[in-house]
Amino acid sequence: MKEKKPKTRKNKSKKTANREAESKKAESKTTENQKIIKQGKPTEKNLKQKENWLSPQVILLLTVVFLITQAAGLFIAKTLFDLGLQQAPFTENINDIANAAYLFGMILIMTIVLLIVLKFRRTKNLLWLVEGLAVFSTTTIVFSAFFPTQDTLVILITAIVLILRYGLRKNQLIRNAVSIIAITGAGAFIGISLGFVPIIAFITALAIYDIIAVFYTKHMVTIGKEVVKNNFAFTIAFPTKKHKFELGNGDLVIPLMVASSILVNGPFKMNSLVAGLCLVASFIGLLLSIYSVSKWKRAMPALPPQTALMIIVLVIAFLAGA
Repeated sequence: MKEKKPKTRKNKSKKTANREAESKKAESKTTENQKIIKQGKPTEKNLKQKENWLSPQVILLLTVVFLITQAAGLFIAKTLFDLGLQQAPFTENINDIANAAYLFGMILIMTIVLLIVLKFRRTKNLLWLVEGLAVFSTTTIVFSAFFPTQDTLVILITAIVLILRYGLRKNQLIRNAVSIIAITGAGAFIGISLGFVPIIAFITALAIYDIIAVFYTKHMVTIGKEVVKNNFAFTIAFPTKKHKFELGNGDLVIPLMVASSILVNGPFKMNSLVAGLCLVASFIGLLLSIYSVSKWKRAMPALPPQTALMIIVLVIAFLAGA
């Protein structure tokens, strides 16, 4: 009789093969289940990511605030210029580019101080002091343009603004109003005090800095959160049902500075027209920024698109001989 060979190896190999097949089926099923979950009912987080924050209400609010700040600011700029209140920040010559370097350096120093204060959590008192000084000086500038010969009235109005602001610190409407006053005063005064070349150099440096501060070091985001948290008048709020947008004062100060500088110091034949076109370009840049925030759900710098579009307008104006 022939001896039967043992079937142990064949049985083992069959078992191994069966296990591998079952394992592959399980993996395939798991993958399919994962796909079903992903394609199934969206999570709350995904819904928020897909939700469009941009609405006609936001655009309307932005348009109204932009028109108020820029129109009032240009009136103040022209009035201050006619009153002879033009003063370069560093040297006597408004066309000296050192003035732009000085302003940019001051911004960097102030930012470093704020970051140090934030690190040691001694924020509120210092920031309230900085805001108070800014509100006092800009309110005085604004109402001096409207009442140039009535110093007592200007001081009285400034005092009322300060009392309202610090008596109702949490009031968002008053905070927005105070921010608008600060924007018009600062933008108008600095704008007429810088010549055409220094103002272009200044906004270009700020646009580059804005990109670095938001996307790379992210310290501008840190400062922004603290500002919003404490309701400081360094931003303007655009609240809607879907989202509350916070626009930094600088995003409205910069176009006003450029337009004010061109209006009184510009090298063009039609300075008023070029100043107006720069404001239109800046507003388009703001809309692009708001759209980006709505789409990507993250902080976005507004100055780079604003600056790029304003410089394009200026180049076209030069080429066209405006």
